[in-house]
Amino acid sequence: MTQTLMQRYALDEVVGTGGMGSVYRATDTRLGRTVAIKVLRPGTDDDEVNRARMRSEAHLAASIHHPGVAQVFDFAEDDSPEDGATFIVMQYVEGHSLGQLLKERGPMAPDQVMSVVQQVAEGLQAAHDAGIVHRDLKPANIMLTPEGRTVLVDFGIARTDTSEPLTDTGSLVGTTDYMSPEQVRGRLATPQSDLYALGVVAFHCLTGTSPFRRETHIGTAMAQLHDELPDLGPSVPEDVAGLVRSLTAKDPADRPSTAAEVASAAARIGAAGSIDLPERFEEPHPSRDVATDPIPLPTSAVRAVAPHRSRRPRVAYASVGVIVLVAALLGGRQLMFGGPPLVPDVVGMQAGDATSRIDEAGLTARTKVVDVANTPEGEVVDQSPAPGAEGSESSPVTLSVASGKVRITAKSLIGKPFADVAAALERRGFAVKREDVTRAGDTGEVVALDKTGRLPDGATILVSVAVAPVVTNAATAPKATSGGSGAAKSSGNQGKGKNNGKAKGKSKGKGKG
Repeated sequence: MTQTLMQRYALDEVVGTGGMGSVYRATDTRLGRTVAIKVLRPGTDDDEVNRARMRSEAHLAASIHHPGVAQVFDFAEDDSPEDGATFIVMQYVEGHSLGQLLKERGPMAPDQVMSVVQQVAEGLQAAHDAGIVHRDLKPANIMLTPEGRTVLVDFGIARTDTSEPLTDTGSLVGTTDYMSPEQVRGRLATPQSDLYALGVVAFHCLTGTSPFRRETHIGTAMAQLHDELPDLGPSVPEDVAGLVRSLTAKDPADRPSTAAEVASAAARIGAAGSIDLPERFEEPHPSRDVATDPIPLPTSAVRAVAPHRSRRPRVAYASVGVIVLVAALLGGRQLMFGGPPLVPDVVGMQAGDATSRIDEAGLTARTKVVDVANTPEGEVVDQSPAPGAEGSESSPVTLSVASGKVRITAKSLIGKPFADVAAALERRGFAVKREDVTRAGDTGEVVALDKTGRLPDGATILVSVAVAPVVTNAATAPKATSGGSGAAKSSGNQGKGKNNGKAKGKSKGKGKG
């Protein structure tokens, strides 16, 4: 039996979970439209706080009007013990999250990442103009529509300058993988905090992994404070890497001043017009019958709570604690397993699966995008250290992941024979189509290609080849009646072939007469 809220909203399948409850796909039976409904999970000691947070989310999100931010349609609050429910009715975004895309495809091309940065920054600017800081920007909260557009969702821990604090002292609000240093220190989040998170998201999109992820939430938080951003490598253009570095500066004053500035920078660098999506995602949706349960399923928390709640620890003490914790973990692993973990063989796997395999081995993965011919996008083509080597929990396993593109330059091909050029392009996975171009010289040589640069693997390239102009044969041309020299020459040649040239003289005499 379908569960209905307020005799209006018919709940369907669970499409997402959060710290306060579950998100359902539902139908507004009055207006006949599909909506998303976030229902508060009942039966916890923090019901009052969670209701206040959901109320705040509804009011804040409803004040933002931008196509890149999910709309809020309705809010209901009922704390009656029997059938009461507190929920938000929101725009249902058809599509999948950026987190799902990264898990399935791995690293993205720089122009695709700049498209994500530009679109998300435009949505953030609308929120910041309304005085709202998201505070929990991450791939799971960035939805992708079938048209390749981004939509920001989940303002559950967003705040304004006038918001009442809804978290406990000593709590880290947000997701530590993307949390700004000032948030780790317990300071007030600002628009620059959202920009820091966007920079970490961009790094994740370029490499397939979060740059500061460590074994524990504490370790990750300390990395946000003290560790430098890893090098993005030569495959990432310098202007793209520069923007990511500026967004992830430890000091908020060193980051761009506004999200609009970031969006403009990404557009100048070369953001794609939309985000490329697979024809279908392999991840299955949750079973439809879970939505018939009147109580939303319990979910993981969106906030990571620091273990010391009585007072804020000094950063130096926290760093020492992390070192001791890591040492204890290393010692425990060696006692249990007899030595350091071995690096698994992940070459040939998709980047998301390979990263999971590395994580399961107790190691950290770092990916870099490389252009390799005849290799599907997202496939791991190399790894370092090699399979079977002893891994180190302090050093990541670097995975080289195919971009699905191959770079070619006209300079290396123009002027060469067509057969050589065609063979070289076909070896690199391209299909070749020939076009003849009339030229006085360079016959048989390549004079132009219709496209160059980083091209999709398997693309068709039109190759222009020089061919000689067509010349009319004089022997087959019509003979003039008064110009006997031509006829005499032909006749003389024939005579020479028959009787040592005796006919040649007769032919000339006849021609003169």
